[in-house]
Amino acid sequence: MFRRKRTANDFSAEIEEHIRLERERWREQGMSEEEARTAARRTFGNVMHAEERFYESGRWMWLEHILQDIRYGLRMMTKSPGFTAVAVLTLALGIGANTAIFSLIDAVMLKMLPVQKPQELMLLAVRAPRGWQEPDATFSNPVWEEIRKEQDVFSGMFSWSEFQLDLAPGGESHNVNGVYVSGDFFGVLGVRSAAGRLLGPSDDVRGCSGAAVLSYDFWQRHYGGAESAVGEMIRLDQHLFPIVGVAARGFFGVDVGKQFDVAVPICAEGVIPVFGEPDGAKFLNRPSAQWLRVMARPKAGVSKEAIGARLRILSPGIFAATTAQEWTGDERKEFLAGTLQVLPGGGGISDLRRDYSEALELLMAVVGLVLLIACANIASLMLARAAGRRKEIAVRLAVGASRSRVIRQLLTECVLLSVLGALLGVVLARWGCALLVRFLSTADQRVFLEFALDGRVLGFTTGIAIVTGLFFGVFPALRSTRVSPTAAMKGAEAAEGTGKSHQRAGRWIVISQVALSLLILITAGLFLRSFRNLLTLDVGFDRNHVLLIETSVPHPDLPPGQRAMLYKRILERLSALPGTISASESLVTPISGEMWGMDFHLVNGGGPAGEEADAYMNFVSPGYFSTFHSSILDGRNFDEHDVANAQPVVIINETMARKFFPGSRAIGQYLVTRDFMNDHRERMAPPREVIGILKDTKYRTLREDSQQIAYLPIAQAEVLSDPAIFEIRTAGDPALLARAAGEAIAGLNKNISLNFRTLESQVDDSLQRERLLAILSGFFGGLALVLAMIGLYGVLAYRVTQRRKELGIRLALGAQRSAILRLILRDVTILLLFGIAGGVGISLWTTQLTRKLLFALNPRDFTTILFSALMLTSVALIAGYLPARRAIRTDPMIALRDE
Repeated sequence: MFRRKRTANDFSAEIEEHIRLERERWREQGMSEEEARTAARRTFGNVMHAEERFYESGRWMWLEHILQDIRYGLRMMTKSPGFTAVAVLTLALGIGANTAIFSLIDAVMLKMLPVQKPQELMLLAVRAPRGWQEPDATFSNPVWEEIRKEQDVFSGMFSWSEFQLDLAPGGESHNVNGVYVSGDFFGVLGVRSAAGRLLGPSDDVRGCSGAAVLSYDFWQRHYGGAESAVGEMIRLDQHLFPIVGVAARGFFGVDVGKQFDVAVPICAEGVIPVFGEPDGAKFLNRPSAQWLRVMARPKAGVSKEAIGARLRILSPGIFAATTAQEWTGDERKEFLAGTLQVLPGGGGISDLRRDYSEALELLMAVVGLVLLIACANIASLMLARAAGRRKEIAVRLAVGASRSRVIRQLLTECVLLSVLGALLGVVLARWGCALLVRFLSTADQRVFLEFALDGRVLGFTTGIAIVTGLFFGVFPALRSTRVSPTAAMKGAEAAEGTGKSHQRAGRWIVISQVALSLLILITAGLFLRSFRNLLTLDVGFDRNHVLLIETSVPHPDLPPGQRAMLYKRILERLSALPGTISASESLVTPISGEMWGMDFHLVNGGGPAGEEADAYMNFVSPGYFSTFHSSILDGRNFDEHDVANAQPVVIINETMARKFFPGSRAIGQYLVTRDFMNDHRERMAPPREVIGILKDTKYRTLREDSQQIAYLPIAQAEVLSDPAIFEIRTAGDPALLARAAGEAIAGLNKNISLNFRTLESQVDDSLQRERLLAILSGFFGGLALVLAMIGLYGVLAYRVTQRRKELGIRLALGAQRSAILRLILRDVTILLLFGIAGGVGISLWTTQLTRKLLFALNPRDFTTILFSALMLTSVALIAGYLPARRAIRTDPMIALRDE
């Protein structure tokens, strides 16, 4: 292997010496010099054959043949730079799209957490007997503490909860991602520190003053990676915490799609009541406040089945010890019936995984179809190119090359094209991944995902490159080597039969392209129309020109009893701002994803029961409905007389009025609910008079059906929640009023934290998944359309070239050019009809998979199918007209002379 040249020379010298000795032997027997030389060579045999056998011995000939094929393939690619550029770019788009979507799927759904032995982690959840679709994986702090105390099957456990923290001392907020963690959080995960130390069990003790651990990226951004940051104080929601350490580089937390910036112990909830509670310590003791998630590592040798069995035994005692006194009998019964279970936790938890898994799987199928279309496109080009290489292939076969050897050479060229396309595709995929993260991120929440070119992504890209090259290369290679050497070298006429077989193959490829392109176009059309339906939906309010201001008052600055007066003064100042049309205050804003609900009943009993009695709720000021341009259909609005000591009142929406008061007028009727502002919720609140009926509006999401909603006057709230939200309807751009609003509020209390956003952006952010599907499917639909057009044009241009003699004869005999044009376009129409029929048939079945992702649209929508077919037909006719137009302009004599 490493001394080939000298060994080959030695072997040649040995042959020459052998022949010389043999020649001398014949000379001694009386032959002449010439006769002896001839006899010696005849006795020895074929010298070249011996040298070839010696050359092949001791060598990896398969590797050498592959290298030969690669070198020859590269030379052939440089001889056809136009074809190579088109093929590589087409494959780059197809493979790059597949790599980008797979990278996103890998980051969101497949990767394990960057911790020690992530496969061991287990997520705790509660399996309730009500037939919930998914187990509940959130716990209250008392339940978490009871589980930690009673369990004996885990070597370590931790709990956590994510939230937003404000770094600003007041005014407009500077929010970062915070996470409450139990003392064993970092220890159980096996995370090391990059500086200082990490939180431990001694940091998470009731009544603690709090401590903070920074993420590595936050440390780099805000402190430049300085070691001196450890020991400094950091302001979190206007409370100072000492920085005790920095987590290791690469650890982002256990919530996939998010990256924590600052971690504080759970006991710090008593210092930073971020959940709107004036008394954080009281919140920690509330069994009904479910806000923590729990993970654990099993003890060595303890199986998952054994853990499940042990938790089933422990569950009754744990839930009995943590039952809330304020619950009703049904609520207590349901809580006690829950059973602890474990779920796989190595991949962490993720809202992205929950919300986007179906969308990502569908997009993966779409980009797979795009790659199939690209393969069909390249296959058609390879067929046309192979027709021009018939003589070359015939010569190879004639001089002794086997058909398998020629096929291998052709497949090597195809794989080279695919590999080059994959290399360019990886570059496009990196750019595409960054773009996808931008699509997934919102104004309030930046998505964090790591797109490292790890073994899984690299293996996927390599595999898809090789499979793609073989896929589009096998058929052209088999067809092009099925040729008679004698007939191919005689010319085009002798090879006419082969040309016809190539044309038939090209037709089937074009039909497949049309069918797959139509399927993608129909899918894209469905998502685009679904997105349009959501954008144009009547939500019951006007989303334009409304500024939302979320305020948070530091609890030490203002006792809860004085909040109502402060909020009233804030509302007065906001209403007086230049450019303000109206202003209001509320507990919840529409389409925020937040909700608050309660069950209502008629005073004398009856009416809806169970889940039918549940209704969404909101506390609002009198100007709320005018600010949102919501219509009161009957009755009156809240006014200054609806205060704490007045008759309790309520405004309900149309849906709630129909369910509670069917066939009668709801105005003047009374509803009762539990006293949601009192710790003992068994006590019923005083009856509330229904004073108005509001037109149905959306509450949490745009996709929800009309829900029961009850609006209560904010002046009749016993305890005001923090944060409070103010809304301002402006005459112009609401974002321009943010600065003036901030100054007005700071004039009352400069420590109030402020968060600004527009209602329009809040509604738009709720459509991130639909927007992603619409944009990406539209892009891939357009790409499929372009690829189909290129493929159709290539096949028709090749076919017209092959028929030049026939068309020349027709024109020479007097055929009209319009008749020739119709003849060619007739072939296009036939291909289109077969392709569209196949595409429609496939789409009627496959588009059913999109039903859950569509809004107010049937997956078999006739309008979408018809419009997609017309669009594809238009593009295909243009692709067919171009070569046909060139053909009818050809001089008949030139066409005949070429033949």
